[in-house]
Amino acid sequence: MAVGIGVLLALVIGLLVVQGIFAPLFTRIFGLKLAGPAALPLVLLVFAAAFSFYFGGMAASYKAPFRHRLHGVLVVPAAFALSLGLNLALGKGFLPGVESAGTAALVVVFLAVSVAAAYVGAHRGEALYAHNRKVARRLRR
Repeated sequence: MAVGIGVLLALVIGLLVVQGIFAPLFTRIFGLKLAGPAALPLVLLVFAAAFSFYFGGMAASYKAPFRHRLHGVLVVPAAFALSLGLNLALGKGFLPGVESAGTAALVVVFLAVSVAAAYVGAHRGEALYAHNRKVARRLRR
């Protein structure tokens, strides 16, 4: 349940960042066609993935009943598996659009950045959970 909450939060934040905050940037500056260097939108998308999985990992870690950090990090593989399953269910194949080694390397970079961000978020969620338990114990006395 905690991992599911983390995945949902990561997806919502990712959509809000890409479709909300960066949408004017993508449409105004880059237009529908990519006119400038391809690295800038990729950096922004990597940032959006890291930002969303940081908070998803934090939420999953905080809500987990035990092994907080593990639950926070499991947000990324759960989201990846959900994406693969949805692609297969829709008949698009395992990883649609990944035909070259460069694209596969980009997928690996996104996964690595997402796992690192989820780990940092899980560590923060674990620390928040411990702090809140300590404060709650003090208030009960």
